[in-house]
Amino acid sequence: IVRTGGKSMTFYNEMQNIAKGVLNEFNQGSIKLVQLVESPDGSPDKPGDMQERVYNLKGSVKGVSFKYLKEGYVIHTDLEATVAVIPDVQPTLNDFVEVDGVRYKIIRDVSVPAAGTKVVWKFLIRKGG
Repeated sequence: IVRTGGKSMTFYNEMQNIAKGVLNEFNQGSIKLVQLVESPDGSPDKPGDMQERVYNLKGSVKGVSFKYLKEGYVIHTDLEATVAVIPDVQPTLNDFVEVDGVRYKIIRDVSVPAAGTKVVWKFLIRKGG
């Protein structure tokens, strides 16, 4: 445990803050997490309309790493988004990442570390999902 300003933080919480600072500094373009959520006015007999919950992300996007191509997880036109974690938001494979106005489907979550407190969110994303 690391002590910061009289407050206890785990190593991964501290690393998350460092990663957030770096990703804020090197932020590329417009990156957004888009989650589809059911409107609260629905019922079991008549589900509500789907609404978008949009979060601005700070990070970078690049072509997918060769290791993911080699393992068969992706195709060469997919992208890899590395972004700062937003507390209290839980991304899922049902969500989308919008990059400079173009929507991509999250096809794989390869955030690090794989378990516990995430330092960064890392998504493999595909256009047209």
